[in-house]
Amino acid sequence: MQYQISHFDLLPDLRVFRVDFDATTFQPEDFLWLPHHKRLSNAVDKRKAEHLAGRIAACEALRFHGVKNTVPGMGLQREPCWPPGFTGSVTHIHNMALATVMIDEPPLRAGIGIDCEEIMTPQLAQEIHGGIIDSAEKEIIDASPFAFHHALTLVFSAKESLFKALFRHVGRYFDFSAASISKIDDKQVILILNEGLGPFYKGCKFKAVWESNATQLITLIRLKDE
Repeated sequence: MQYQISHFDLLPDLRVFRVDFDATTFQPEDFLWLPHHKRLSNAVDKRKAEHLAGRIAACEALRFHGVKNTVPGMGLQREPCWPPGFTGSVTHIHNMALATVMIDEPPLRAGIGIDCEEIMTPQLAQEIHGGIIDSAEKEIIDASPFAFHHALTLVFSAKESLFKALFRHVGRYFDFSAASISKIDDKQVILILNEGLGPFYKGCKFKAVWESNATQLITLIRLKDE
């Protein structure tokens, strides 16, 4: 599979690795590089290409921290399994995958979540917002300086990042209603838990940083900042 690797810093001390790939160039033998390739043997080639690109980005993120030739495995719920001493997050959209890694610090409940989304159309945002936000959150979005469809995409992505950051501590699925936004501006989104999740109590606050271009946006939550 043809791909290119680059990187950027979403936070001053946090590097994100980006893999731009051409899914049409994917070959079945490319997938054999993954130790867990048999678990995805029934996936379509597009899904395999996306997964492969994500793991390539993850390997580069680990290499940045001095861990060489290590491919994150796949957990029971298909979450990335990171080597001891590290934790990270992977996301992909269309022909781009992103990954970032941080040092695992158990006393600090370390965790990280990154997500990339295509900005919704105004029509789609109106159709699906009820499954993402409640009426109080809608008021916050309506009062923000952003178009509704852009802000809703941002909240959707921030909640996805929160799920990824917390999952290693919670160990189970939880939906968008588990947290609500309390603030949204041009640098961050603040989320508050509506219920206790693992070691995190109801009312815990989390900060998602974000950036966007004309068509996509990226959010990231790092638990050690909380």
